[in-house]
Amino acid sequence: MSSTVIGRLKAGSGKSYEVKWDQSNRDVYVSYAGWSYVGKASSANEAMNKAEAYLYNK
Repeated sequence: MSSTVIGRLKAGSGKSYEVKWDQSNRDVYVSYAGWSYVGKASSANEAMNKAEAYLYNK
């Protein structure tokens, strides 16, 4: 299974970014400067939380 877009988040700058999560290997990516790897997440909700934390100061 490939990564799937699971939502969008706004960074501190006000720009909006897509969040992708691969359910099979649990990788999380954010569409910041291409697709930036954020880390691993065991659920889509955790993936969104990790992406939000990643974008907080961007």
